[in-house]
Amino acid sequence: METKRIFPILTLAFFFFGLAISGIIGYSLGLKKVRFVTEISEIVPKEVYMRAGEMTKIEGDIIYLKSQVLGGKINPETEEIETEILKVKVDPNTKINSLENPRLNEKTNPKFEDIKVGSLLYVFSPENIRNKKEFLATEITILK
Repeated sequence: METKRIFPILTLAFFFFGLAISGIIGYSLGLKKVRFVTEISEIVPKEVYMRAGEMTKIEGDIIYLKSQVLGGKINPETEEIETEILKVKVDPNTKINSLENPRLNEKTNPKFEDIKVGSLLYVFSPENIRNKKEFLATEITILK
């Protein structure tokens, strides 16, 4: 008769013990995943042919583009993604596009003069520009 009373109590005890252990393990694994994501140093392809950013100034045929640092490096003091200034050369062969409606991918045919300070741009190059701060653009798409 005593074993009939002990069995449900032991079952409940094992159940709560297992629940507590799985909670502890799940919590610790969750924290490790968060740490792992923030510790990734750099996820950048070996070859980069496009950069995006905000145009800060124009000097002749040079556009200065404020772009996020590849790999999304975060400044620990400001907790913002670090940016860099890229020097983009434009020549007569550079195609200029504008996305009027990005959802429909409608393009218009603007001119170089339509690029203004504060414009958001996609800049394309035929060469790998992964580690370059200066390069020639073959195509520029104005987003805004």
